[in-house]
Amino acid sequence: MKLKRIISAALCAALAASMAACGAPADTSASTPVQQSVSVSVPAAPTEVPTLTMLTFTEWYKDGWKALENYINENSDELGFKLDIQQIAGGSEGEEVVKARFATGDLPDIIQSYGAKWIDTQVNALDKMVDMGSLASEAEYDAATLEEGGYRYNGKLYGMPMDTTNLLGCFYNKDVFEEAGITELPTNWDEFTAVCEKIKAIGKTPLYYSGSDSWTLQCFTHFGFNKEVFDSGLTYNEFWDEMNTNKRHYSECADFADAIARSKEVIDKGYVQETYLSDTYDMAQTALAQGEAGMYVNATWVVDEIASKYPEAVENIGAFVLPLYEDTENYTDSSLPGAIGITTACKDVEAAKRAVDFISSSKAQQIYADAQPGIYLNKNVKAELSPAHQDLVDVMQAGKAMALWRGTGNNYGYGSYDKYVQDYYVGSKTVEQVLAAMDEETAKNAVAANDPNWAE
Repeated sequence: MKLKRIISAALCAALAASMAACGAPADTSASTPVQQSVSVSVPAAPTEVPTLTMLTFTEWYKDGWKALENYINENSDELGFKLDIQQIAGGSEGEEVVKARFATGDLPDIIQSYGAKWIDTQVNALDKMVDMGSLASEAEYDAATLEEGGYRYNGKLYGMPMDTTNLLGCFYNKDVFEEAGITELPTNWDEFTAVCEKIKAIGKTPLYYSGSDSWTLQCFTHFGFNKEVFDSGLTYNEFWDEMNTNKRHYSECADFADAIARSKEVIDKGYVQETYLSDTYDMAQTALAQGEAGMYVNATWVVDEIASKYPEAVENIGAFVLPLYEDTENYTDSSLPGAIGITTACKDVEAAKRAVDFISSSKAQQIYADAQPGIYLNKNVKAELSPAHQDLVDVMQAGKAMALWRGTGNNYGYGSYDKYVQDYYVGSKTVEQVLAAMDEETAKNAVAANDPNWAE
């Protein structure tokens, strides 16, 4: 009825206008014709759909992003924006590039990063991020997770989750284990080295290292840091409160030091391929998928990569927590997704908000998940998990998971830890010097931030 009333009113208005223009009926005996003006409606020029630039790390641009970017650009007229995703290398090298771009103002419209806390405490550039206020898609996420994950930071929405939750593990090729006669997964260090010996005996690489992509070398040692928190008797937050106030230091972390030493022990025992310093992350995926290597330590994103390149191999990859210690003391790391947020360099913030809101929505996240199954924070997204994902989800659900320390715990940068580990492997640093370098870099950054806990 309302629609009919609107139409009737419109018709009446048009009729009244027509009558006003024509006046009373013309006197047919008059010799002077009445001239009427005709109004021609010229259609407005089509509005150009804005193209928004986005920056992410190469390792984060996988099948999910490819599928979603294609969908967005094919439906840009309907969505009201296009997306141009730029990529840079990950690890400490990529982080330095991001810091430099914030410093110079050479920023994209949208950035995918470790989140607001990282930008605040380690880039010192939170003033160059836009508070997005609130978005309709927020209703599809757990509010506490957005808060605890730092997407809402200091009461402001600086980012939304993008990508899957990743879990750290030791990924293994089931065929290699079967060929080596391994019937049970290792639950402590002695059992793990015994597994390595059996794989080595059949002429395969027991444990693959991809040192050319130095960020991957850190993964092994994260399990030692988990034990550090476990042995402290503190909660995760209490532990990091002490680390962030100069009361606890990397050089005092005995379990962490032990994990670094063990990561070299496997090299010294010949469990790692000789070319590990020049071999890449991509080569590691091939070696694990094709059964050239028995195991590879990384996070579940490596399964995403394998699914893209060797889909037939995914069902043959399993995972377990790297057993540096006794079974009850081994924890996986849970790494929440990175965040997409808007920078102050964006000239069309409203278009960027539309983009972030859509990308965060269940529709967009399902497109992403269909191309890249995993563990998603959007409550309405359904994804089938690979066996390796499920293995580590089971560990997490059993209460054996901690937040990944490098992205969420520390307030201050600790230097190029991945490069320090490389230095240790080639003999130019000791374990003690690796940890001392991290403490020195932390102190330097804390002093630069005028933190009174580091006042001389």
